[in-house]
Amino acid sequence: MTFQQAVELGTAKLLTISECAQLDAQLLVCHSCDIELTTLIAHPEKILTKTQSDIFNNSLQRRAHGEPLAYIKGSKEFWSLNFLVNPQVLIPRPETELLVELALKKIANIKSPQILDLGTGSGAIAIALAHDREDSQITATDSSLEALEIARLNSTKHNAEVRFIHSDWYKNLSHQKFDVIVSNPPYVSEQDPNLNDYVTVYEPKNAVISQKNGLEDLANIIENAPRFLTASGTLIVEHGFQQAESVYKLFENANFNNIESYSDLSGNPRCMQGNL
Repeated sequence: MTFQQAVELGTAKLLTISECAQLDAQLLVCHSCDIELTTLIAHPEKILTKTQSDIFNNSLQRRAHGEPLAYIKGSKEFWSLNFLVNPQVLIPRPETELLVELALKKIANIKSPQILDLGTGSGAIAIALAHDREDSQITATDSSLEALEIARLNSTKHNAEVRFIHSDWYKNLSHQKFDVIVSNPPYVSEQDPNLNDYVTVYEPKNAVISQKNGLEDLANIIENAPRFLTASGTLIVEHGFQQAESVYKLFENANFNNIESYSDLSGNPRCMQGNL
């Protein structure tokens, strides 16, 4: 089987499961053969070895059953960095890069900023910030020990200075104050009609689903943030595209000022920030 034949086979099999079946098939071939996409495109006639074919067929079966490509490959790009991922952590989404952009703007004029990343998962947000601002002092928490293990591996991989703490949101933090708190918490309601079945099957449920119509964790983070922020500190959170009004009220009730909403590249309200 040539590279091109493998791509055609994969594309046909993934048409009902993926909106970008051909690209998925190409990336599965690249993963199976440990090559770059440019190599695949330049040499479509090259033949897969028996081992490569076995890996490809197994990976294709997994993808055809709905398993996310990132878990099959074991990695996902975020902020132009390659992160290790497994089913213990949420797969970083492109829209979450907005959270990183907002945080970087907020700390632009702060020397050695103190930053807290709540619910760090793979460590993508914290490590992206550490990568762009090496002088920052970053603390990242997660309630999952398995997630923290992946986050630590990613921080070592990218030579990022991040202090990781096992904590359910603020629970195990000391009385340290932060210039900026960022979080991409669970914010999807279990009854959300937009919830993809494959997300609940393959990704960690506690990183996706939140009670009280998806607002329980956001409420906890926003209500308690003032205790951990400096006098002029900023809280920035990601939320669901239909939650902007509810999240705005949570910020107001917690006495935040200059509350602003930001939309992702699709034009959906995605992040909100407020200052003390």
